[in-house]
Amino acid sequence: MADAVDSKSIGGNPVRVQLPPPAPYHTGENAQSINEREGKITMRRRGTVTLIIIAAVFSVLAAGSAGGFNPFLLNSLSGKDAPDFTVKNLAGKDVSLSSFRGKPILLNFWATWCPYCQREREHLNRITRDYRERGLVVLSVSTDRSVDKVRRYVEKVPADFVVLHDSDGSAAGSYNINGLPSSFLIGPDGTVRRNFIGFVEWTSSSSRKEIDAFLTN
Repeated sequence: MADAVDSKSIGGNPVRVQLPPPAPYHTGENAQSINEREGKITMRRRGTVTLIIIAAVFSVLAAGSAGGFNPFLLNSLSGKDAPDFTVKNLAGKDVSLSSFRGKPILLNFWATWCPYCQREREHLNRITRDYRERGLVVLSVSTDRSVDKVRRYVEKVPADFVVLHDSDGSAAGSYNINGLPSSFLIGPDGTVRRNFIGFVEWTSSSSRKEIDAFLTN
């Protein structure tokens, strides 16, 4: 059976190739020359596969950078100024992140087609209600292409928080979003305190401790 090489951490994109199997070992007359010849062929094939893997890695990185995602910048926003952006709300009005400066913000990127994003909605609704008096603002930025789809979804699943629409992906790109949902805790001073990749059960005791600490500091 051929050996498998599977890289799962290259920009979040799997690169899987099959290496050729080791050359069979021959015995008998002329076995040494046959084994040496087939061994050299196998090594050449493996060398070719290695070059293919390297080319695939660079193509993934290049494609990621071209699409606004730089895998080397992942998690690099913590402690830095949150990138400002201007997107539209569901009424079609421009809304900027900077307009909420001075308030603690939970910035959440999501999409209607994302099952884990759907699971998060009820938790975001709950913490919005529970922490509203303490000033927490929850901004949920949809990356769907169609704003009508977002409107229909919100009609079925009402949101107690602010829902925005990133029509061209520029806001998500500025935060290097490579997976949904993705969330950021942004302090009143505009700096990113924490980031979360994937589903978060915001109503759990550990998450509440995280939010309490964020609002206290």
